[in-house]
Amino acid sequence: MRERLAGQPRPEQDRELLDLVSRRAAEALGHGDTGAVGSGQAFRDLGFDSLTAVELCNRLSAETGLKLPSTLVFDHPTPRHLAVFLGNELLGEEGPDAETALVADLDRLASTISRLSPEMSARALAVARLRSMLAELGDQNEGEPKASVSQQLEAASDDEIFDFINRELGRS
Repeated sequence: MRERLAGQPRPEQDRELLDLVSRRAAEALGHGDTGAVGSGQAFRDLGFDSLTAVELCNRLSAETGLKLPSTLVFDHPTPRHLAVFLGNELLGEEGPDAETALVADLDRLASTISRLSPEMSARALAVARLRSMLAELGDQNEGEPKASVSQQLEAASDDEIFDFINRELGRS
């Protein structure tokens, strides 16, 4: 697969990998037509469970020669994201650009977050971490360097720290 893709232009590589993922996903689900598998549809919404996920993983491993994790469809939630991942694995430096990889990672994170129940303590931690990341992105856009967390903590009073904890953990 790597050799076959190497001689093609990038758009052709992407199209071939997406076709491969869609074809193998349709087969794992027992569909005769790849049209039943949309490139942006979540594998979970298509009906994938643990057994069909392993089936798809095995089919793609055999086709690509890659050793792939059985959690593949849960780590890369849509055929498009999975095709990007396979392209990166197969083509290395020639794989997707940093922006495409970032978007795939964000989609994977969004999928994970959607499975968190409101009462989970991990949800509050995720909210705090995401707010911190958004603040960092906002500060970079404004061109001002962001103070490190340790610098912020050193500069904050005890009351400010407790207020922050109460706000972030919903105890205000």
